[in-house]
Amino acid sequence: MRERFGISAAVLKWIAVVSMVIDHFACSVYPCLNGYDIEIYRILRGIGRIAFPIYCYLLVEGFFLTKHVWRYLRNLLLFAAVSEIPFNMAVFGHVFYPQGQNVYCALALGICAMMLLKRVDGFRVWQLLAQAAVIAVFLFLGEVLEVDYHWKGIAFIVFFYYLRKLRFRQEVTAVVGAVAFGIYEWEAVFAFLPLYLYNGKRGRQAKYVFYAIYPLHLLLFGVLRLWLS
Repeated sequence: MRERFGISAAVLKWIAVVSMVIDHFACSVYPCLNGYDIEIYRILRGIGRIAFPIYCYLLVEGFFLTKHVWRYLRNLLLFAAVSEIPFNMAVFGHVFYPQGQNVYCALALGICAMMLLKRVDGFRVWQLLAQAAVIAVFLFLGEVLEVDYHWKGIAFIVFFYYLRKLRFRQEVTAVVGAVAFGIYEWEAVFAFLPLYLYNGKRGRQAKYVFYAIYPLHLLLFGVLRLWLS
C-alpha cells in the first residue's frame, strides 16, 4: 500500500524545504515587519519544526544507501562554508557571528559520527564502549561548536542511525521518532506523518538544487533583515 500511495525522498525533501523556508522567514524577516504578531510568529516557527526530523532521517537514509560517503561529506562541508555568512545574516543579523553555525555543520558532524560508528559496529563490550565514546565526543562537538540544534541535533541523527541499522519497521520508526522529537518540540511530531508515508524510492531528484536552496534563501532573508533593520 505504501509503495503505491506513499511519497518519495524527493517529496520529503520539498516538504522539509518549504517548512525550513517558513521557519527562517519567521525568525529573520517577519519580526522586522510592521504589524508583527507574536501568535503568527509562533505558528510559523511551529511549521518550521517539521523540517529538521526529515533532514535527519534523509541524512541517515543517504548514508546507508550512498556508495560515495566521502563525496557526501565533502558536499556538506562545501555548502556549510558557503552558507555560514548568509546564515549569520538571516538568523543573527550579523555578517560574522562565531557563536552559531549553520545546519550543514550539524549534518556534517552527523555523517562523521556515523562513519566512525560503522567502524566499531558490533555488540562486544569493547565495541559498545567505543560506540558510546564516539557518541559522547560528537555530542560534545555539537555543543562546543554551537552547530544548529547543538548536541540535540547530533543526538537525533545518531537516534535515526540506530533505528535504521537495527532494521526497525517504518511504523515503529515513525512512532518512536515522534515520541523522541515530541519531547523536545511537540510540533516536530507532524514530521512523522510524511516519514511514515515514505515509500523508499528516490523520486525525481534535483540534488544540487536542494543543497543550494539553503544558502540562497538565507542570503535573501539576511539582506532583507539588514535592510529592514
